[in-house]
Amino acid sequence: MSPASETHTHEWGTQPEMFGPRHETRLGMFLRRTARLERGSRILDAAVGLGQLAGRMTSQGHRVFGIDYSFQAALFAKRAGRASTVVGDLARMPFRDGSFDAVTSGETLEHLDDDEPAVFEIARVLRERGRCFVTVPALEMLRTSSDDYYEHRRRYEKQEMRELFESAGLEIEDLSYWGFPIVLLYDTVFLIPMNKRRAKSDVADDSALRAIAATGKKRWLVRAVQAVFSIDRLFSWVPFGPGLVLSAEKKSS
Repeated sequence: MSPASETHTHEWGTQPEMFGPRHETRLGMFLRRTARLERGSRILDAAVGLGQLAGRMTSQGHRVFGIDYSFQAALFAKRAGRASTVVGDLARMPFRDGSFDAVTSGETLEHLDDDEPAVFEIARVLRERGRCFVTVPALEMLRTSSDDYYEHRRRYEKQEMRELFESAGLEIEDLSYWGFPIVLLYDTVFLIPMNKRRAKSDVADDSALRAIAATGKKRWLVRAVQAVFSIDRLFSWVPFGPGLVLSAEKKSS
């Protein structure tokens, strides 16, 4: 058994980052931004995953398209009616220049062996003055076993993100850390220990992990934890946190 398989025991679509209060909080950051776009905007969600974000942007009245390297993800999102999807590589997307009014990408760049081509592709498929909204894990000093579990190639510094997107011709509107101190505490006390257990156990054989997964899908509980997470907004001025959120606009030629 390879080292990768020893620490990658979850089934597709069951990862804790695909549901629960942390995931919902991150979706909210995207939706607050896409809500400001003109209704009917053409938005590409890269990578589409389970399609939760795509579905909610569709509910906002936008025309949403998805791309994902995973056939399972693209098929799931399409069958769920959350977006028109294609299977493809973010570094070589099958879309014409200037096809979209906006591009969203949540927790994706850190998985790529080379993130620069993907960012240049995001810029290419955006129309002039089009917008992109991106989240990534932040700060190598916060790297834990969870990063290995999620197969993260890197975590990002703020200046690194700025230079990466500006080099692609994108003008940064907002770039800030998020998740300090409450989400960081949640990660430390709950998420990291759970992922360590998941890395060693098959969820199907672990009743405790199945119970945690079921609990994380209870809407009332998710909303309650999200309300606690909202305390972090009071500390948004602190240049520290487990995540970065970026808003950028494509410069006009």
